[in-house]
Amino acid sequence: MSFRAKASAVALAVLACLLLTPAAMASSGPVQVTGRQLKTALLPASDFVAGYTSTDESDSGRHLEHVIVFSLRSMSCSKFWLFSGQVAGFGETAFATNLVEDKTGKLNPQETFVQSIYQFASTRAAASFYAELMGKYRSCRSASEPGGSGKTVRETLHSESALRVGGHQASQVIEYVTASGTPGPPLAFYLLWTIDGTDVYWISTAPDFGSPQPPQSSLTLKLIARVSALR
Repeated sequence: MSFRAKASAVALAVLACLLLTPAAMASSGPVQVTGRQLKTALLPASDFVAGYTSTDESDSGRHLEHVIVFSLRSMSCSKFWLFSGQVAGFGETAFATNLVEDKTGKLNPQETFVQSIYQFASTRAAASFYAELMGKYRSCRSASEPGGSGKTVRETLHSESALRVGGHQASQVIEYVTASGTPGPPLAFYLLWTIDGTDVYWISTAPDFGSPQPPQSSLTLKLIARVSALR
C-alpha cells in the first residue's frame, strides 16, 4: 500500500472517534443524503481498471453531520497535504471515500486511486470550501513530515490549473512526493477537485508513468451522475 493510502487509513481511524456523535441538520434547502448513502454512489472498482478492488471504505454514517475537525485556514501545511481529500471533518454534512487498487500486484500498469465526496449544507458552503482549498494549495507549496525508517517525506506543489469538467468548475493539482535518501524521480500524484452545487469531488491517482488512465475527468462525471441519482 502507498504512503498516502497508509496515512489515510491512520487519519480515518482517528476521525472515527471524533464523529461518533453526529448531529442532524435541518431538512430545508438542497436535498441532502447521508454519508452511508453517498458511499453507495462511489464508483465500482471496475470503472477504474478491470481486476481492481475497492478497499479502505469510509463514510460519515447514517446521519447528517456538521462536525468541524479541521480549519483549512489554520491547519498546518503538513496536515493539509495529508488529510485533505482523505477524511471528513471540514464542515461537510456527509462524506464518503475509498481506495481503489490492484491487490494482486500482478496487473500492469500499477495505478492506485482514491475517490472522495464532500456534501455541504449549501452551494455557498461548498464554494467557500473549494475556494479555501485552492488558496491553501497556493500558500502550502511544500511540506514535510517524518516517514518510516527515519526518512523525511516531502510533498511539493508541482502545478495547479483551473479547468472545466463537463461544465463544472475544477482544478487539477499535481503533487510531487519524495523521501529523503530514496533515489529516482519524485512520485507524482494527480489530484482532481471538482465542485457541483453542494458537492465537492476529489479523485487522486499516482500512475507509474504517463497521464492517469482512465482520465480523472471522465471518472468524475460518472461519479457526479451517480450522486445526482440519489436525489
